[in-house]
Amino acid sequence: MQSSYATKLIDLIESKAENIAKQWAADVMKHNRTPSYHSLPKDLVIEQGINFYRLFRQMSLADVPYEEAKNFSWKYAEEFYQQKIPLHEALYALILMRRHLWLYAEFQGIFMTALEKQQAVESLNRTILMFDYVSYQVTEKYQELTTEAVNGKLGIVKTFLIGKLIGGTKSIYKTGLMLILLIAACALTYYYHSTGTACLFTHLFYIPIILAAIWWGKKGIVVSIFLAALILVSHALFLNEVPFSDDIVRAIMFIVIGGVIGWLMESLKKLEGLYEPFT
Repeated sequence: MQSSYATKLIDLIESKAENIAKQWAADVMKHNRTPSYHSLPKDLVIEQGINFYRLFRQMSLADVPYEEAKNFSWKYAEEFYQQKIPLHEALYALILMRRHLWLYAEFQGIFMTALEKQQAVESLNRTILMFDYVSYQVTEKYQELTTEAVNGKLGIVKTFLIGKLIGGTKSIYKTGLMLILLIAACALTYYYHSTGTACLFTHLFYIPIILAAIWWGKKGIVVSIFLAALILVSHALFLNEVPFSDDIVRAIMFIVIGGVIGWLMESLKKLEGLYEPFT
Protein backbone atom coordinates (compact mmCIF):
# COMPACT_ATOMS: atom_id res chain seq x y z
CA MET A 1 0.00 0.00 0.00
CA GLN A 2 1.10 3.52 -0.66
CA SER A 3 1.51 5.93 2.23
CA SER A 4 -0.67 8.99 2.53
CA TYR A 5 2.41 11.06 1.77
CA ALA A 6 3.05 9.17 -1.45
CA THR A 7 -0.55 9.65 -2.50
CA LYS A 8 -0.37 13.33 -1.63
CA LEU A 9 2.84 13.69 -3.64
CA ILE A 10 1.36 11.93 -6.67
CA ASP A 11 -1.79 14.07 -6.52
CA LEU A 12 0.29 17.23 -6.31
CA ILE A 13 2.49 16.27 -9.27
CA GLU A 14 -0.47 15.31 -11.43
CA SER A 15 -2.53 18.42 -10.65
CA LYS A 16 0.39 20.81 -10.92
CA ALA A 17 2.18 19.12 -13.81
CA GLU A 18 2.07 22.22 -16.00
CA ASN A 19 3.44 24.51 -13.28
CA ILE A 20 6.31 22.16 -12.47
CA ALA A 21 7.04 21.65 -16.18
CA LYS A 22 7.22 25.40 -16.75
CA GLN A 23 9.72 25.83 -13.93
CA TRP A 24 11.78 22.93 -15.28
CA ALA A 25 11.66 24.34 -18.84
CA ALA A 26 12.80 27.77 -17.64
CA ASP A 27 15.76 26.15 -15.89
CA VAL A 28 16.81 23.67 -18.59
CA MET A 29 16.57 26.31 -21.34
CA LYS A 30 19.16 28.52 -19.66
CA HIS A 31 21.32 26.04 -17.74
CA ASN A 32 24.98 26.00 -18.78
CA ARG A 33 25.02 22.18 -18.87
CA THR A 34 22.15 21.97 -21.37
CA PRO A 35 23.09 24.51 -24.07
CA SER A 36 21.35 22.55 -26.83
CA TYR A 37 18.01 23.22 -25.15
CA HIS A 38 18.47 26.99 -25.28
CA SER A 39 17.31 27.30 -28.88
CA LEU A 40 14.40 24.84 -28.70
CA PRO A 41 10.80 26.06 -28.84
CA LYS A 42 9.66 26.66 -25.27
CA ASP A 43 6.31 24.96 -25.87
CA LEU A 44 8.08 21.78 -26.97
CA VAL A 45 10.19 21.64 -23.82
CA ILE A 46 7.23 22.38 -21.54
CA GLU A 47 5.18 19.67 -23.25
CA GLN A 48 7.92 17.12 -22.54
CA GLY A 49 7.84 18.05 -18.86
CA ILE A 50 4.07 17.86 -18.68
CA ASN A 51 4.04 14.45 -20.38
CA PHE A 52 6.43 13.06 -17.80
CA TYR A 53 4.83 14.55 -14.71
CA ARG A 54 1.39 13.37 -15.80
CA LEU A 55 2.78 9.91 -16.40
CA PHE A 56 4.16 9.85 -12.87
CA ARG A 57 0.99 8.38 -11.34
CA GLN A 58 0.86 5.59 -13.93
CA MET A 59 4.48 4.68 -13.25
CA SER A 60 3.99 4.84 -9.49
CA LEU A 61 0.95 2.56 -9.52
CA ALA A 62 2.07 0.17 -12.25
CA ASP A 63 2.89 -3.43 -11.39
CA VAL A 64 5.90 -3.18 -13.69
CA PRO A 65 7.06 0.48 -13.58
CA TYR A 66 9.94 -0.28 -15.94
CA GLU A 67 7.58 -1.12 -18.80
CA GLU A 68 5.30 1.80 -18.01
CA ALA A 69 8.26 4.16 -18.12
CA LYS A 70 8.88 3.27 -21.77
CA ASN A 71 5.77 5.26 -22.74
CA PHE A 72 7.72 8.37 -21.89
CA SER A 73 11.34 7.33 -22.31
CA TRP A 74 11.26 6.26 -25.94
CA LYS A 75 9.25 9.25 -27.09
CA TYR A 76 11.54 11.57 -25.12
CA ALA A 77 14.63 9.98 -26.66
CA GLU A 78 13.28 10.02 -30.21
CA GLU A 79 12.11 13.64 -30.10
CA PHE A 80 15.29 15.03 -28.62
CA TYR A 81 17.47 12.83 -30.81
CA GLN A 82 15.76 14.41 -33.81
CA GLN A 83 16.54 17.81 -32.28
CA LYS A 84 20.23 16.73 -32.14
CA ILE A 85 20.38 17.02 -28.36
CA PRO A 86 23.51 15.19 -27.08
CA LEU A 87 22.81 12.26 -24.79
CA HIS A 88 24.61 13.78 -21.79
CA GLU A 89 22.42 16.89 -22.04
CA ALA A 90 19.23 14.84 -22.35
CA LEU A 91 20.20 12.92 -19.21
CA TYR A 92 21.04 16.08 -17.29
CA ALA A 93 17.66 17.49 -18.28
CA LEU A 94 16.12 14.43 -16.59
CA ILE A 95 18.16 15.18 -13.46
CA LEU A 96 16.75 18.71 -13.48
CA MET A 97 13.27 17.28 -14.02
CA ARG A 98 13.60 15.19 -10.86
CA ARG A 99 15.06 18.12 -8.93
CA HIS A 100 12.18 20.42 -9.81
CA LEU A 101 9.68 17.77 -8.84
CA TRP A 102 11.05 17.69 -5.29
CA LEU A 103 11.68 21.42 -5.08
CA TYR A 104 8.04 22.10 -5.94
CA ALA A 105 6.81 19.53 -3.42
CA GLU A 106 9.01 21.02 -0.71
CA PHE A 107 7.94 24.55 -1.56
CA GLN A 108 4.31 23.54 -1.22
CA GLY A 109 5.11 22.22 2.26
CA ILE A 110 3.34 18.90 1.79
CA PHE A 111 5.56 17.10 4.27
CA MET A 112 4.81 18.91 7.50
CA THR A 113 5.07 16.31 10.24
CA ALA A 114 7.97 14.11 11.27
CA LEU A 115 5.97 11.05 10.21
CA GLU A 116 5.40 12.45 6.74
CA LYS A 117 9.09 13.27 6.44
CA GLN A 118 9.89 9.67 7.32
CA GLN A 119 7.38 8.43 4.76
CA ALA A 120 8.95 10.78 2.23
CA VAL A 121 12.08 8.65 2.22
CA GLU A 122 10.14 5.72 0.72
CA SER A 123 8.61 7.93 -1.96
CA LEU A 124 11.98 9.50 -2.66
CA ASN A 125 13.54 6.09 -3.22
CA ARG A 126 10.73 5.07 -5.55
CA THR A 127 11.00 8.34 -7.45
CA ILE A 128 14.74 7.88 -7.88
CA LEU A 129 14.15 4.33 -9.09
CA MET A 130 11.66 5.50 -11.73
CA PHE A 131 14.06 8.19 -12.94
CA ASP A 132 16.79 5.56 -13.10
CA TYR A 133 14.50 3.46 -15.32
CA VAL A 134 13.86 6.43 -17.58
CA SER A 135 17.56 7.34 -17.77
CA TYR A 136 18.50 3.79 -18.70
CA GLN A 137 15.79 3.53 -21.34
CA VAL A 138 16.65 6.92 -22.86
CA THR A 139 20.30 5.86 -23.12
CA GLU A 140 19.27 2.56 -24.68
CA LYS A 141 17.03 4.30 -27.22
CA TYR A 142 19.69 6.88 -28.08
CA GLN A 143 22.15 4.06 -28.77
CA GLU A 144 19.61 2.29 -30.97
CA LEU A 145 18.89 5.46 -32.94
CA THR A 146 22.61 6.22 -33.31
CA THR A 147 23.33 2.72 -34.56
CA GLU A 148 20.48 2.93 -37.08
CA ALA A 149 21.80 6.27 -38.31
CA VAL A 150 25.34 4.90 -38.76
CA ASN A 151 24.06 1.81 -40.57
CA GLY A 152 21.84 3.93 -42.78
CA LYS A 153 24.63 6.31 -43.77
CA LEU A 154 27.11 3.56 -44.50
CA GLY A 155 24.44 1.55 -46.30
CA ILE A 156 25.75 -0.69 -49.04
CA VAL A 157 29.30 0.54 -48.37
CA LYS A 158 29.21 -1.02 -44.90
CA THR A 159 27.54 -4.16 -46.15
CA PHE A 160 29.92 -4.71 -49.05
CA LEU A 161 33.21 -3.31 -47.83
CA ILE A 162 33.23 -4.14 -44.14
CA GLY A 163 32.51 -7.74 -44.74
CA LYS A 164 28.88 -8.81 -44.61
CA LEU A 165 29.11 -10.05 -48.18
CA ILE A 166 32.71 -10.27 -49.38
CA GLY A 167 34.34 -10.17 -45.95
CA GLY A 168 32.10 -12.99 -44.85
CA THR A 169 33.47 -15.29 -47.55
CA LYS A 170 35.62 -18.13 -46.21
CA SER A 171 39.33 -17.32 -46.16
CA ILE A 172 40.24 -20.29 -48.35
CA TYR A 173 37.95 -19.05 -51.14
CA LYS A 174 39.37 -15.53 -50.99
CA THR A 175 42.92 -16.85 -51.09
CA GLY A 176 42.10 -19.15 -53.98
CA LEU A 177 40.45 -16.40 -55.99
CA MET A 178 43.38 -14.06 -55.33
CA LEU A 179 45.87 -16.67 -56.55
CA ILE A 180 43.86 -17.09 -59.76
CA LEU A 181 43.85 -13.32 -60.32
CA LEU A 182 47.59 -13.05 -59.69
CA ILE A 183 48.35 -15.93 -62.05
CA ALA A 184 46.19 -14.24 -64.67
CA ALA A 185 48.11 -10.99 -64.08
CA CYS A 186 51.41 -12.81 -64.59
CA ALA A 187 50.12 -14.40 -67.79
CA LEU A 188 48.88 -11.08 -69.19
CA THR A 189 52.13 -9.32 -68.31
CA TYR A 190 54.23 -12.02 -69.99
CA TYR A 191 52.06 -12.08 -73.11
CA TYR A 192 51.92 -8.32 -73.73
CA HIS A 193 55.51 -7.55 -72.70
CA SER A 194 57.03 -10.48 -74.60
CA THR A 195 55.17 -9.56 -77.79
CA GLY A 196 55.74 -5.83 -77.30
CA THR A 197 52.04 -5.17 -77.80
CA ALA A 198 50.84 -1.77 -76.59
CA CYS A 199 47.88 -2.38 -74.32
CA LEU A 200 46.62 -0.85 -71.11
CA PHE A 201 46.18 -4.30 -69.57
CA THR A 202 47.65 -3.08 -66.25
CA HIS A 203 44.34 -1.36 -65.47
CA LEU A 204 43.00 -4.85 -64.74
CA PHE A 205 45.53 -5.12 -61.90
CA TYR A 206 43.39 -2.77 -59.82
CA ILE A 207 40.84 -5.57 -59.39
CA PRO A 208 43.08 -7.80 -57.22
CA ILE A 209 44.61 -4.72 -55.54
CA ILE A 210 41.22 -3.41 -54.41
CA LEU A 211 39.92 -6.84 -53.41
CA ALA A 212 43.05 -7.52 -51.35
CA ALA A 213 42.65 -4.22 -49.51
CA ILE A 214 38.96 -4.93 -48.82
CA TRP A 215 39.60 -8.45 -47.57
CA TRP A 216 42.83 -8.01 -45.63
CA GLY A 217 43.12 -4.29 -44.94
CA LYS A 218 46.67 -3.00 -44.65
CA LYS A 219 48.06 -6.51 -45.12
CA GLY A 220 46.59 -6.50 -48.61
CA ILE A 221 49.36 -4.15 -49.73
CA VAL A 222 51.45 -7.29 -50.30
CA VAL A 223 49.42 -7.85 -53.48
CA SER A 224 50.10 -4.28 -54.62
CA ILE A 225 53.82 -4.71 -54.05
CA PHE A 226 53.84 -8.02 -55.91
CA LEU A 227 52.09 -6.55 -58.96
CA ALA A 228 54.31 -3.46 -58.87
CA ALA A 229 57.42 -5.66 -58.83
CA LEU A 230 55.91 -7.84 -61.58
CA ILE A 231 55.58 -5.08 -64.16
CA LEU A 232 59.00 -3.61 -63.33
CA VAL A 233 60.81 -6.95 -63.60
CA SER A 234 58.91 -7.86 -66.76
CA HIS A 235 59.72 -4.47 -68.25
CA ALA A 236 63.41 -5.00 -67.51
CA LEU A 237 63.33 -8.44 -69.16
CA PHE A 238 61.28 -7.73 -72.28
CA LEU A 239 61.11 -3.97 -72.89
CA ASN A 240 64.69 -2.74 -72.66
CA GLU A 241 64.17 -0.22 -75.44
CA VAL A 242 61.07 1.34 -73.83
CA PRO A 243 61.54 4.02 -71.12
CA PHE A 244 60.88 2.82 -67.58
CA SER A 245 59.01 6.00 -66.55
CA ASP A 246 55.46 4.85 -67.37
CA ASP A 247 55.75 1.52 -65.57
CA ILE A 248 57.44 3.15 -62.57
CA VAL A 249 54.48 5.50 -62.23
CA ARG A 250 52.08 2.55 -62.53
CA ALA A 251 53.99 0.60 -59.87
CA ILE A 252 53.89 3.55 -57.48
CA MET A 253 50.14 3.99 -58.06
CA PHE A 254 49.51 0.31 -57.33
CA ILE A 255 51.17 0.64 -53.93
CA VAL A 256 49.56 3.99 -53.12
CA ILE A 257 46.04 2.87 -54.01
CA GLY A 258 46.41 -0.46 -52.22
CA GLY A 259 47.77 1.29 -49.12
CA VAL A 260 45.07 3.97 -49.02
CA ILE A 261 42.18 1.55 -49.49
CA GLY A 262 43.70 -0.82 -46.92
CA TRP A 263 43.97 2.01 -44.39
CA LEU A 264 40.37 3.07 -45.05
CA MET A 265 39.17 -0.50 -44.58
CA GLU A 266 40.96 -0.78 -41.23
CA SER A 267 39.19 2.42 -40.12
CA LEU A 268 35.79 1.15 -41.27
CA LYS A 269 36.29 -2.13 -39.45
CA LYS A 270 37.14 -0.27 -36.26
CA LEU A 271 33.98 1.80 -36.68
CA GLU A 272 31.92 -1.34 -37.13
CA GLY A 273 33.52 -2.78 -34.00
CA LEU A 274 32.28 0.16 -31.95
CA TYR A 275 28.66 -0.50 -32.86
CA GLU A 276 28.71 -4.28 -33.27
CA PRO A 277 27.75 -5.01 -29.62
CA PHE A 278 24.57 -2.97 -30.06
CA THR A 279 23.41 -4.47 -33.37
